[in-house]
Amino acid sequence: MPHGDNFKLDCELCHSTDDWSVSIEKIEFKHENIGFSLLGEHAFVNCRDCHNSLIFNRIGHACVDCHTDVHAGKLGIHCEHCHTSVNWDNRLDIFRLHENSLFPLTGVHAVLDCQACHKNDQFSDFSNMDVDCKNCHLNDYLRTLNPVHQKSGFNMQCEICHQPNLTNWKNASYLHTNNFPLIGGHANLECIACHKETYTNTTNECVSCHQSDYNSATDPNHLSYRFPTVCDRCHNINSWNGIAFDHVEASGFALNGIHSTIQCTECHVNNQLSGLPRDCYDCHTTDFNSTNNPNHQQSQFSHDCLDCHNENGWSPAEFDHDQTNFPLTGAHFIVNCTDCHINNQYTGTQTECYGCHEQDYQSVEDPNHESNNFDKVCTSCHNTTAWEPATFDHNQTNFTLDGAHANQSCISCHVNGYANTPLECIGCHESDYNNTTDPNHASAQFPTACKDCHNTSRWDDANWDHDGQYFPIYSGTHREAWNNCVDCHVNVSNYSLYECITCHEHNNKSEVDNDHDEVDGYSYESIACKTCHPDGRAEDD
Repeated sequence: MPHGDNFKLDCELCHSTDDWSVSIEKIEFKHENIGFSLLGEHAFVNCRDCHNSLIFNRIGHACVDCHTDVHAGKLGIHCEHCHTSVNWDNRLDIFRLHENSLFPLTGVHAVLDCQACHKNDQFSDFSNMDVDCKNCHLNDYLRTLNPVHQKSGFNMQCEICHQPNLTNWKNASYLHTNNFPLIGGHANLECIACHKETYTNTTNECVSCHQSDYNSATDPNHLSYRFPTVCDRCHNINSWNGIAFDHVEASGFALNGIHSTIQCTECHVNNQLSGLPRDCYDCHTTDFNSTNNPNHQQSQFSHDCLDCHNENGWSPAEFDHDQTNFPLTGAHFIVNCTDCHINNQYTGTQTECYGCHEQDYQSVEDPNHESNNFDKVCTSCHNTTAWEPATFDHNQTNFTLDGAHANQSCISCHVNGYANTPLECIGCHESDYNNTTDPNHASAQFPTACKDCHNTSRWDDANWDHDGQYFPIYSGTHREAWNNCVDCHVNVSNYSLYECITCHEHNNKSEVDNDHDEVDGYSYESIACKTCHPDGRAEDD
């Protein structure tokens, strides 16, 4: 038996019946059965690394039995407080140990070597260690200049400003909200900007830090005006230039429009704060006197500037002309005041069109207003949009313009002026009447009432009702049986005469006489034909 007396005779604890000669590396011995489980790195070591004398039943289980104690007994024999069997350098348990202590490892503390805090391997009294920051950071406290901690008498409780989870000593954050919250422009200042030499009994008054700003302010000059040093009455914490002075509350005069953007000294001349005028004219006298379009002074305008101007700007001005007897409409709305108010005359200005448009009236040629003695009430034809085109309502006269008349120029009819213009058609159409040859109106002595046959749309579109009034030539047997009026009206000088016999087969008078020998009142004349044949038919009687 190779193991001698060191092993019990229970061979099956290690060997199997498959192969007695298994190597020691392959022996499947359940180590946990003897009170020491092989975990981590222990599971991979050779049995002889620990059992170097093959004495298996007398080996110790403490870490120091196999591992040299580099701490020389200062930390006790329980290595598992810091180390694990997974890796001798694994520090996981160190953090866990610290979590249960008075000083958990966070921030920059989590990456420090143990000796950085535990000087000279002082671990044994770890649970009773003084964990105040100053024990490690006293030199940091003494060396800090912004702000100077020691001279300022800062509390050595570093965690008031420096949090243990910070990654940098300089990333300090003091909760300033107790007495003076740091907001607006104060939020980004260095501590020494306000705390010059000390941090105790620092006043909260603005002027204590802003005295130089107060003294150097020129718009307005705070010193000259003897302004109160309660800065927050006008200024805010975002910016010294962010002025929010309640002018209404202080003076009763609201700063609106352009008044809100001008410098204080433009109104408060020579640092005068009280007794200033409130009326526009008192400040704007120069503007009033220097205005030329229109000239306010010469025109004796009212000094109540708000009648035309507003607080957004001296110009442009907006005078409500609708409140006068002459509302501005059309082209009048965009002209300069002086175009109507000549020589700055704003009182007694006439409101009749002719008063301004006399030259327009006299220069018009189509039609010539002056020679035709037109009415000077211009609005009869013109409107305020533009002098041209004019629209005279001819329907208000005794002669309505319709048809072709609607597009004629005025002088086409009013050749000799606009007074006593004839209303009868022949007055304008006499030449048309005389020149017409089919039929020849003049020779036929047609009546001059042109509208009996013609209409206003077109001269050639004559509509003579021959069928209804006289004899049917457009219907019945005579329809398309003639070509020209002279076919029947052979005497062109007298259309009251007509011939039937010239067209019909009545040339033999004796035969016609025999055919009509029993007809009372018969005569061989065309006019007699119509008496018996009014519709042009042979069976008529």
